[in-house]
This record gives sequence, C-alpha cells and structure tokens, in this order.
Amino acid sequence: MKESTLATKVMVGVLCAGVTLYLALYVLMGFQSDVTTTVAYQYTVSQGTEASAVLVREELLLGSAGGYVDVVRSEGEKVASGGAVALLYSDPGALTTQQSIRTLTAEVEQLRHALTSGTQGADTAKLDEQVVASIVNLRALTASGDLSALEDSVLHLRTMVFRRDYSMGDTQSVARISQLIADKQAQLSTLQASLGQVSQTMYAPQAGVFSGQADGYESLVTPDMLSTMTPQQLSELLSAPAPAQPNTVGKLVTNPTWYLAALFPGDNQYNLTTGRTYTVAFSHDYYGDIPMTLERIEPSQDQTLVVFSCNTHLADTTLLRLQTVDIVTQRVTGIRIPRKALRVETTQVTREDGTVAEENQYYVYASVGGQAEKKPVNVLYTGDTFYLVEPSNPHAAIRLRAGEQVILSTSDIYDGKVVG
Repeated sequence: MKESTLATKVMVGVLCAGVTLYLALYVLMGFQSDVTTTVAYQYTVSQGTEASAVLVREELLLGSAGGYVDVVRSEGEKVASGGAVALLYSDPGALTTQQSIRTLTAEVEQLRHALTSGTQGADTAKLDEQVVASIVNLRALTASGDLSALEDSVLHLRTMVFRRDYSMGDTQSVARISQLIADKQAQLSTLQASLGQVSQTMYAPQAGVFSGQADGYESLVTPDMLSTMTPQQLSELLSAPAPAQPNTVGKLVTNPTWYLAALFPGDNQYNLTTGRTYTVAFSHDYYGDIPMTLERIEPSQDQTLVVFSCNTHLADTTLLRLQTVDIVTQRVTGIRIPRKALRVETTQVTREDGTVAEENQYYVYASVGGQAEKKPVNVLYTGDTFYLVEPSNPHAAIRLRAGEQVILSTSDIYDGKVVG
C-alpha cells in the first residue's frame, strides 16, 4: 500500500511539473512578437550620368633659373601682381637655413603671445586641458592623413606648452621669457643676414591663384579651344599623355572662371540644356558637389561633349586635371524603406469610358502605439535594396512619416493588429 502511494505521488509531481513548464512557455511566447520593424528615414538619390572630364583654366607657368627653390605660397593661395612666389638659392644649405628661420620666427611669435597672455594670469588646470586637447587634435589629423591643418595645430600646441611651462604668473618667469625672445631674435638676425647673400626672390608677373603643380596640360588645352572642340578631339586629349614641365616652380591661374570639358557615351538622352546650372560630383581627389553652368553641348554619333563653367571653388580644385565626374540631372527625395516593407493590393477600377482596369495600390504598415497602421504610399524610386516613397495623401492624419517604425514582411498582419 505504501509503495503504491509513493508511485502515485511521483507521477503526480512529474505531471504538475510538465503542466507548469508548458504554461510558462505559453505565457513567454505570448509576450514575444514575431513582428520585425525598422526605421524609415528621409533620403535623397542623385540621378545622372558618369563622364570623363578635364579641368580647363587660364594658366601661366612660372619658370625658374635652376638652383634650389623654396616656395613661399600655399596651394590655392591668391597672389597679387608683384607678390613674392618663391625664393631661389644657389647653395643647398640655404634651404636648411630658411627652415631654421621659419622655426625661430614661429617660436618668437609663440613666446610673445605667451608673454602677453601670461602676464594677465593663467588657469593651470585650463592650460592642461588645452594642451591635452591640442595633442588629441594633432593625433586625429595624422591618423586621418589630413595634413592641411597640421602646421597650425603644431604651432598651437607649442604655444600652449610654452604658456604651461613658464607658469605665466610670477616676475621671474616673465623675465626668462623676455630673455628667450631676445636670444632667438638675435639668432634670427644672424640667419637672415647670411641667407640674403645666396638667395633671390621670384615675383608673380600678374595676379592669380597659385598652384605648385604644373602637369603639362597648361598648353594642351585652354579656355579659347573649348568653343570649337569636338567630341573626337576631347577623346584624344583624355587619352594622350601630357608633356613634362621641367624647371617650373608652379603656375598662376589668372582667371577666376574655370571650365570642365566632359565626355559621356551616347547622345543627349538626359536632355541637358545650355544655360542651366547642374551639380557636378567628383569621384576622387575632391569629395564634394559643385554647381556649374552648362555652356555648350556637342553631340556626335556615339558620344557627347559638354562644357561647364564655374567661378567658385577654384582654390579647392587647382590640383585637379583629369577626372571622372557624375553630372547630376535630378535629385529624388523621399522616405527610404526596405523592399520587404512595401506591400501592394490590386483592385479593379471603372474608368470614365466604362471599361474596367486593374490598378495597384501601394502601402506599408507602421507600428504606432503598439498597433499596426496601414499607410498608403506612392513609389518615387526603386533601388537595389530599398524604395523611396511618399505618402499618397501628404495632408492625411494617418500618413507615413520619416522616423516611424515600418513593419517588414510578415504573415497575418492587418490594420489595427496589436504588435507590442
């Protein structure tokens, strides 16, 4: 009798445990949803054509008489007529001397700045923060390969270090800085006197924008040639090697208006119109969009030549010559959704003439307040993995908005369903 009672208790215990586990799993699955959502967001797609192109400018080569050259102008810097462009040396050691002069000049400026700002009192903790921030900024520039602002960053860091090292507050520190300035100024005077005996200055013959790169195309293609250039001539120019330019310091771009001569296959299928402004996107070397005015279209049997003009962004593009560009003819802006989120219903509509036709209506489901809402949309653009859509009625209270959670394709979904 006791053995039968024990067996019964074990069986009842196992049964209760099984029922409890089943109920727990059932409740857990009830709280889980099989609905997958993603954010719909505003997005713009550029449409147009890719073309091979050459940048054309009015350019004046700057020759040198040989020797050792130290360019004193930055790339893209404006130079007045008669302004200094470069220093020419007969002694190779003069280049080292010139670099020492620049370093000493920068140090004197830093010390003077530290002296004037330091006598007013300094917050040591704040200076420490500025030194650390300068080091972090310098590290970020070198890691990214962006050397355009590297010199300014180094000078700023050295200024902060000078101010921090000399405490900036007491009379003895001020005296040390003043003496250091006097010593470096004396070194500067000595170096400048020795340098004046072995150098001569090259001046700009006329005003312009300086570029240190002479690539040989300065004489191959000029703005005057663009009015009569044919697609065949441009094709030959794009494929021909440019002649070398020895013994040149650089060049001056003497006109602020520059041109882009581009060649794309086929006829003018994009209906480009002269006088209109189009956006030109550069694919490498310069990552940016530039608005340019279309000046000329010259189609041929299998390719079309287009000439654009621009009077901005000259300083940013002085190093560019042969380029692959995208001529943007249209931009489409809408709400981007994955392809799985778009749904379609085919309905029959009666036309005015009495005929019946099938019509597709597109919509998406969005999760709003824990429920699925059906929102009609129009398709603006079809991509490989996405659609650009807009609300069918932009003034409706229930319409798709950027930032909403759209529901991806799933079974058993309907308007008003609780989706958690």
